[in-house]
Amino acid sequence: MLTVATLLWDANRNSLPFSRMYDETWVEKLYRGFARNLSDPFRFVCYTDRPRHFAEPIEQKRMSTSTPGYGDCIQPYEMGEPMILCGLDTVITGNCDALARFCLKSDIIALPRDPYKPSRACNGVALVPGGKSDIWTRWKGENDMEWMRAQPHVYLDEAFPGAVVSFKGRAKAAGIGGASIVYFHGREKPHELPAGHPILEHWV
Repeated sequence: MLTVATLLWDANRNSLPFSRMYDETWVEKLYRGFARNLSDPFRFVCYTDRPRHFAEPIEQKRMSTSTPGYGDCIQPYEMGEPMILCGLDTVITGNCDALARFCLKSDIIALPRDPYKPSRACNGVALVPGGKSDIWTRWKGENDMEWMRAQPHVYLDEAFPGAVVSFKGRAKAAGIGGASIVYFHGREKPHELPAGHPILEHWV
């Protein structure tokens, strides 16, 4: 079975100003986005710093640090399961069955190209096959993005052209198109979009 994983922690000294607004509702919206766009059953796991109450069937796992930071986004790899890993500032805008099949059948991770430096990867969304728990066990606290760039990977942009796109790098100017996933990064998040923006109909 596919696992979808994300993380939620209370804003702390490690949190940048543009990522201090997350709460349980963001997790629930992400769950519902996948529920609408995956045909087969999936497990949804949220790594969190404390017990939470969710209105959706979301499994909770405790984060390993008491004051989490962005590097802790490596922890979900400990599960060693076929997984779509994404941040809370992610909106599911279309069918994700092909992305799920990649996780279930592939033997290599797929990452998006960095929208600003396309010669390298970013980790806004990761399609992860099973058996990759060593990415967690070998991690010694390196920057999470640099750590993932050092792992064998292919690019989502070539494996699934147009399916997983950056909001600022593409969707803001060109629209959603045929994208299944739009990921946000840095400043400007879904809740800051103007009323009536096409992405908001998927962020519910």
